[in-house]
Amino acid sequence: MEFEAVPLEHYEQSVWGNVATLYTTMTDVDGPLRMLLKKRRNGQYFALITPACTMTADTAMPTYTKRWRIENFFAENAFLGVNHLPSLNLNAIQTMLSLRLLAFHVMENFRHDLGAAYQQKTPELIHREFVDGVQGRVQLRGTIIEVSIYGFEHETAAAAILTNLDTKLENAGVDPRIPWLGNRRLRFTFH
Repeated sequence: MEFEAVPLEHYEQSVWGNVATLYTTMTDVDGPLRMLLKKRRNGQYFALITPACTMTADTAMPTYTKRWRIENFFAENAFLGVNHLPSLNLNAIQTMLSLRLLAFHVMENFRHDLGAAYQQKTPELIHREFVDGVQGRVQLRGTIIEVSIYGFEHETAAAAILTNLDTKLENAGVDPRIPWLGNRRLRFTFH
């Protein structure tokens, strides 16, 4: 394989292990690209290719690692609609992103509270199993965002977690106000 042909002198010790720094080209890409190559313990190679030719392994690896997490977040949560903008209006975009980020955190915490059997399931699978098709309404009432949920199969489990959420958060030493929703609190009601 091509990666195995990289001479040992190209590898240097970094905080990310031994990483080789090479220059390469790609079809339909102008100019040289920097390739950082690392052989993993299992024998597989990890190659990071960047147009930032001055980037070192110590700066590129953490930067791109964070970038992949963000891209994975958007890919895993496309079912929430985070990959589509509702309009070109910035207030509408901010509201949509805030509500969908809230939905993600609710799903993530719900998954955590469900226990070990659900830890490896993606937020989308949890959504499909517990939430998909649930009817509800979101209303702003002063400093409270009220989420009314109308009967569904797992209402008991959800109500146990979400009823009196602000009190539960305060008792845990967590401020129940949500800064990115105008310091409002959430109130879940089940009908």
